[in-house]
Amino acid sequence: MQCFRRTRSGFALSIVLWIVAALLLGIAFIVSLSKDNLALTKRLHNKLDSRLEAESILEALKFAILTSDYDNSSLLIIDNLPYKFPKKIILDGRKYKISKEITISLQDASSMLKVTYPDANMIALLATKNNEREFLYTIKDSINDWMDEDNVVRLNGAEKSFYNLKKGVDYGPRNSPALQSVEELRLINGINSLSSKRWNDLKKYLYFGDGATVNLSLITPSYLAKILKLDFYEASVLHRYEASDFNKFVTIIRENKNYNDEYMGFALSFKIKIDIMVKNHTSVSKLHTFINFRSLSKNSLSVEKSEIY
Repeated sequence: MQCFRRTRSGFALSIVLWIVAALLLGIAFIVSLSKDNLALTKRLHNKLDSRLEAESILEALKFAILTSDYDNSSLLIIDNLPYKFPKKIILDGRKYKISKEITISLQDASSMLKVTYPDANMIALLATKNNEREFLYTIKDSINDWMDEDNVVRLNGAEKSFYNLKKGVDYGPRNSPALQSVEELRLINGINSLSSKRWNDLKKYLYFGDGATVNLSLITPSYLAKILKLDFYEASVLHRYEASDFNKFVTIIRENKNYNDEYMGFALSFKIKIDIMVKNHTSVSKLHTFINFRSLSKNSLSVEKSEIY
């Protein structure tokens, strides 16, 4: 009888131990879920904070642009803004580190090429090196074939039949002069064979939006060389005068036979591409926008493109 009671006691104890073990496992699982949820919530909070910060910086930049003084290539920022922006911001797309967590860059459209009605020749020139003459004509003719309405292939171009024969390609030319985005250009024969680095280098010159007169005081030596048909050394020397002797810079350019004052000049358009990056612990938010600050009247603006992620 005693043996039977001991057996029952041992059995009850084992059940209790199993229940306690199950409860402990359940608690451990709940704690684990809670920790994961807490970490996720914290990351989400950091992401929202970085997005709000990026949007706040954009509003401060809008005010700064509308109220600042300026010269041919730069904004001269006023003081007493909520963020410590540089006193001079050159609008050529260079990056400015506002703090450990915040980076901004501003680029005026006058230093870029629009892709809405792209200049096939200039895009081909900027996409290629001086010794890539055949490649230059491939890109130039292919862009023109992409935009024209016929199906007649230019000497170095590509029409619908060319794209149909390419493996993995399920598109043909737009057959319209107006492209819909910068990325559409990447689909075109010649441009689609550029390396990622060369494509990213070319993209720095491109924007989607209204056109602007080319600001020769703001463009790179490479762009200056292409547009005025100079060699790179001549363009580099000329480019140095922009900072050291602006009047001489303007005089030399106006004497160049390839200078055309119908689409070249020395002024900002105030159509500005703005990039903002904000880090918050492990979260990063990037804001890209293209704003026309002279769209309607003085001290007005219109947003042509905006995205944040």
